[in-house]
Amino acid sequence: MSTPPTRKPLRVLISGAGIGGPVLAYWLSKAGHSVTVIERSSRLRKEGQTVDITGDGLKVIKWMDLLETIRARTTKEEGAKFVDSRNRVVASFPFAGRLSLTNEFEIVRGELAEVFYEASKGKAEYVFRERISKIEEMGDCAEVTFASEDGKKRQYDVVVVAEGLASRTRGLVLGEDVRAPIKPLHMWVASFSFAQGENDDQWARVYHIPNRRALFIRPDGLGRVRANACVIDDSDKILAISGIRDREKQKEHFINLFNGTGWETDRIMDGLRQADDLYLQETAQAKNKTWSKGRVVLVGDTAYCPSPLSGMGCTSAIIGAYVLAAKLVQHQDNPQAGFAAYEAMMRPYVDDIQSIPRVFPHLALPETEWGISILHVVVYLFSLAAKAGLITAIGKITAYFNIGQDQFPDLPDPSVFEREGKQE
Repeated sequence: MSTPPTRKPLRVLISGAGIGGPVLAYWLSKAGHSVTVIERSSRLRKEGQTVDITGDGLKVIKWMDLLETIRARTTKEEGAKFVDSRNRVVASFPFAGRLSLTNEFEIVRGELAEVFYEASKGKAEYVFRERISKIEEMGDCAEVTFASEDGKKRQYDVVVVAEGLASRTRGLVLGEDVRAPIKPLHMWVASFSFAQGENDDQWARVYHIPNRRALFIRPDGLGRVRANACVIDDSDKILAISGIRDREKQKEHFINLFNGTGWETDRIMDGLRQADDLYLQETAQAKNKTWSKGRVVLVGDTAYCPSPLSGMGCTSAIIGAYVLAAKLVQHQDNPQAGFAAYEAMMRPYVDDIQSIPRVFPHLALPETEWGISILHVVVYLFSLAAKAGLITAIGKITAYFNIGQDQFPDLPDPSVFEREGKQE
């Protein structure tokens, strides 16, 4: 009996060591492929807000044998409260399972990124303080020029862009402006942390301010408070402030917006003054017409950012990285066919989680005191319905008809990485 020909491992370059990049590195390395992950920062980025993982994102994590590791590093948030200027509770939503405002797997983004990095670093090569300056298609490979190596070039079978919403590498690959695929929702969030005070506990608190502003503070399980200062702003000024990446000017802008607006805003702004982890994030979506070109493919926020309002950014990055890995393994001899299969499988799911009414940010952040009062009445009634069990009943009905669910249809079985990805 003749021996089947040995299949040569793919040479894969991943740009971005956030969430999707390390997950992809884990699965491709598991299948025997040669993976290098580059990150423009000098370290793993610890900045950012708390995120959660739902649906089949948890299934992928379980297959990675990381479920309990992540559970141990969650924020242990007990629920969320809407408060007024006197810190009186308008409505409260204690953690009570899937339909709570608090998720069982609520975790600081940097903590989650570190878990995925630790799980994949022994299998893949990581290079920090590095980025792509040029990519050339060579027919049977992509030739990459790195920014820090004086024009040195290396060849890869597959290049994956797993960066953020405003990915420069995506613009380089697709030959377009960085903002071309970005669909703004005109909400901006300044995320930062500060030490817990005597009024801080394991509950998240939400405080609304007229002129479409809000503060959302949450415990992080690490002895600090993660604060999110939110504002709706469609002006060119905020775009300019975010673009210059001057942290002091960004701080000054948000301190001027929130200082003296009641509740605990002065204390929180003092925390912002001292913060060394400020991260200014635009609440927007990525709507790319295609997720690949030649031997380059996009994954995570770079490809299909659903926006923080969806609550699905982290989960979709995990699922997308897993599906891309599976399709590359299945189409090892033709990466472009793998790209097409990945996009065909992910598009309907992404279209669903990106279905956010454009008016939603304005409803979430009212313009006037009267609008805030109406919002408070709505959330109060909603909290009563939750306590009466009506929300759970609604959840069961929507689950039965598969309405608004975050499950992914026909997620590839992990056996594909053993059966088809195993190298001879």
